[in-house]
Amino acid sequence: SNGGKQVIKILHELGDFLTGPGSSVKITTKWDGAPAVVCGIDPEDNRFFVATKTGAFRKVDKKLAKSEADAQKMYDGTLAQKLATAWRILKDCNIKGVLQGDLMFTNDRKQERIEGKEYITFRPNTITYAANPKTQLGVEIKKARIGIVFHTKYTGPTLADSTASFDVQKSDFK
Repeated sequence: SNGGKQVIKILHELGDFLTGPGSSVKITTKWDGAPAVVCGIDPEDNRFFVATKTGAFRKVDKKLAKSEADAQKMYDGTLAQKLATAWRILKDCNIKGVLQGDLMFTNDRKQERIEGKEYITFRPNTITYAANPKTQLGVEIKKARIGIVFHTKYTGPTLADSTASFDVQKSDFK
């Protein structure tokens, strides 16, 4: 019965959220990009890096690209190009600590007509995203050199000993 009461409480709070302020229920948008990019300052040598999630958290032979050339050497094909682009752009974003996010686009956006309307589209994974270029989001996407949705922050003396939190703030990067 406790589980049922909890479900009812959540549904009531969801209803309150949808009808007004003050709810403790939080609703977020889940962006589904690829690859998962980990980037920031390596706590072991204080150098900026980019990597995939699997490359950053390997037990042995981490694949932390600390230059565009490293990204090209450590990774293959389109992934290497995307990570080299990410390194070039993100190195100047004053990332504090280490962040992880979903890469949404680099130079692979398109202008498409869908049901008679113009959109900016990109397909980082299985979902094609479309934004009206006349909206604030569309304007930001159109002028962006890279699109990445940061969702996880890591803190600790090494990547292996880091603790993950989901409290990424705009102040963690520029």
